[in-house]
Amino acid sequence: MERRESESIEFKKSTLELHQALISLVSMLNKNGHGTVYFGVLNNGDIVGQQIGKDTTHDISVEIKNHIRPFIVPSIEILTEGSREVIKVCVSGDDKPYSAYSRFYIRSDDEDLVMTNEELQGVFESKSFDYSKWENALSGHKIDDVDENRLVSYFTDALECGRLQYVYRDPEDALSRLSLVVGDELNNSGYYLFSKSKPVKLKLAVFNSDDRISFSDIRMYEGNIFDCIETGIRYISDNIRWSGTISGYRRVEEPEIPIEAIREIVVNSFAHMKASASILNEIYVTPSFVRIINSGSIAGGLDPKDFASGKEGPILRNPLIAMALYRNGMIDSFATGFERVFRLCDEKGIGYEYADNGFSFSFTFIRKLRRQDHSVYDLSVSESSSSYGVSGEKTTAGRRQALLELIRKNSSLTTEDLSKQLGVSVPTVARDLKCLQTLGVLKRVGANKNGYWKVIKAF
Repeated sequence: MERRESESIEFKKSTLELHQALISLVSMLNKNGHGTVYFGVLNNGDIVGQQIGKDTTHDISVEIKNHIRPFIVPSIEILTEGSREVIKVCVSGDDKPYSAYSRFYIRSDDEDLVMTNEELQGVFESKSFDYSKWENALSGHKIDDVDENRLVSYFTDALECGRLQYVYRDPEDALSRLSLVVGDELNNSGYYLFSKSKPVKLKLAVFNSDDRISFSDIRMYEGNIFDCIETGIRYISDNIRWSGTISGYRRVEEPEIPIEAIREIVVNSFAHMKASASILNEIYVTPSFVRIINSGSIAGGLDPKDFASGKEGPILRNPLIAMALYRNGMIDSFATGFERVFRLCDEKGIGYEYADNGFSFSFTFIRKLRRQDHSVYDLSVSESSSSYGVSGEKTTAGRRQALLELIRKNSSLTTEDLSKQLGVSVPTVARDLKCLQTLGVLKRVGANKNGYWKVIKAF
């Protein structure tokens, strides 16, 4: 251990100085991209030791997680010198500027100084708008970590939508086509897109009130980017209301929020996220809103309306990931997603809000209040006790899984056939079929009268 404080080393007598220690870590990050704090050491380098309880290192980690932005993962060690123990905390990162307790600092010799407006502006102006450096860095995971079924399905979709003229042969060749592998090692973008090691975290919750104090469902989902996109869209679809209206002589089922708009925001939340093992994307459903949150801010502090109006061209935060999502049809084109979402919401009278705090971006769909007239058919209530006719949980997701099981056994079943075997209404089956097609799980081949269903991938 070095015995002198410097532009990358700070000593603290104990964790009672944790607040000031975080300021030192941030000031060193902003100066050098790395920094180390020792607890249990006096300013002159004398070791006095630090009392360490069962929660001491955990409390340090939580304080760093809660008060340093952008998020950073510390390395925490306990060192022993004779009978005395010292805690060593190391951080490193290249996502300057970092803040502690909402203020920015810079290191000068062994001092922590508040950054001037000119210094802060200079850092922001030199900051790259994209995460391509992270995308291209090697992940430490080999090609055999890839979910090959997911990879085959991806290239099938890309070929069908005409954006990649390539017939799948093997993982190495396929991944090289997308610039996602170097030798036999995945870069970060390849790892996050196709790994079966579940690198991406997605927090999902349905709250009983808008203040999010109590919840009816909360879970943490882990998977690759494609897994999380499908899970996120399905989760929102399963937890919003669907209404039935009469159009001519037919009953038409519609979600309260257009699924296409939900899909656009969820896909983009992963396309533009700032990926890290320590952070996650989030989806909340409350009585009044649906909120999708992703780590990472809008490039350059621009307003989404700048992209929707065509005032600004596309800025790809994760170029390799965004291009991969474009080639299989998940992204229709660049810089037009917000325009489609705004238009769909305006057409259906759906309110929306968005916010960018510099570290994360959130998009909120405002839910319509439940209408009291009989034209609204709330499937989440009226069908909740139905018998599905085959094995499956008595939930929307369980019903759709049961529907797919029936189609796998007999792909020519009609909507009426499925309705009878599942024990639910024809409009409910029609709604489920439409949703599964939107999710890319199911495809209709041929005409409605003489065609058949094809299951594309697992639900």
